[in-house]
Amino acid sequence: MSVFQDTACACLFPASRKLVARGVGMSRESTPRTAKFLTAALLVFLAVAVPAASAPLRFGVFPQLSSRAIADAYQPLADHLGESIGHPVGLESAKDYSTFHERTLTGEYDVVLTAPHMAWLAWKEGGYRPVLIYEEPAKGFVVVRADSAYHKLGDLRDKTIAIPDPNAVANIRLARMLEKSGLSPGRRLTVAEVGTHGNAATHVSENQADAAVVGVYPFFQLSKAVRDKLRIIAGTPDLPGPVFLVHPRTTALREQEIRLAVEKFMHDEAGSVFLKKTGFGGVRALREAELRQVEGDALELKRRFQSQENAAGTAR
Repeated sequence: MSVFQDTACACLFPASRKLVARGVGMSRESTPRTAKFLTAALLVFLAVAVPAASAPLRFGVFPQLSSRAIADAYQPLADHLGESIGHPVGLESAKDYSTFHERTLTGEYDVVLTAPHMAWLAWKEGGYRPVLIYEEPAKGFVVVRADSAYHKLGDLRDKTIAIPDPNAVANIRLARMLEKSGLSPGRRLTVAEVGTHGNAATHVSENQADAAVVGVYPFFQLSKAVRDKLRIIAGTPDLPGPVFLVHPRTTALREQEIRLAVEKFMHDEAGSVFLKKTGFGGVRALREAELRQVEGDALELKRRFQSQENAAGTAR
């Protein structure tokens, strides 16, 4: 039974017993009618409270990977989390970063695993509390085919680069690096938005693009056959990895349960498989002010989201 359910029962049943036992203002004749009224009220309360109490805890994972890859990687963690806290957990994601961010800030998720720049916004603007961060730092790569003639960013002049969601932190950082090399979308560089990091890498390996932006975690989840066809020509400095956060409505006790459950999973057999598959290297507590490293990326992301909203409003 979850903490919420325990609390609801503790509040409900003693109060009901107290009302019936005291029988304040009730005559012997009126007692059956009053009892029926109280019973009906209790049933209505239960009809509302119990579904809310038993609703699955919503675990949102940002769409860095395809939906299938997210389910394959994170369903074991969601299952373990549900078993550990004694409450069902539903795994969710979104079609893109913008939608995921909007759902996060509107409180649709109870637990979130998200990119560091979106974690900063969830923390500062959504009131989410950071719980854990992956040990391995994040970074972004620009990759080309291993047999290509490209060895530096400047070699991509007048070429095509495939990118995942443009709001990915790897994209934001690498866009700055490309601009310093005189390359920007529509100016000596053609950009193809292909949705996910895996899609971007595949576009290069299959000669559909000259280069691609790929995050470090998705890069190491590529099959060996695909990775062997790629060569890294540029990369960002290390960044904080994805962050686990809980919604502000989460109690301190439930937050602690979630923290311990995630940490325990990483040391179990299923967790070992998960870490080997993802390359995350485990989880740890955040260091003080660690997310400030991506504050600039977060503010740029916020600007982009606002521009998208303004453009959508103008189109309507």
